[in-house]
Amino acid sequence: MEPDECPECEAGRVIRYRVESTQEIVRVCDECDALWEAGADLTSPSVTTVDQYLTVRGLPLLWTGLTVIV
Repeated sequence: MEPDECPECEAGRVIRYRVESTQEIVRVCDECDALWEAGADLTSPSVTTVDQYLTVRGLPLLWTGLTVIV
């Protein structure tokens, strides 16, 4: 597995994002939308998806609220 390969689907890349409204840092697979919070270990299974994460926080289900961190 490549360093940025998704351990959930093994097809996508895990990319770091900032949630603009909360300033939280998350990591998201660009293929399956699995989401890990900043401190979570990528070798453990993802416990949520982007949609679930945003819904629980009462945020709009829009990718425009996420900014890629380079």
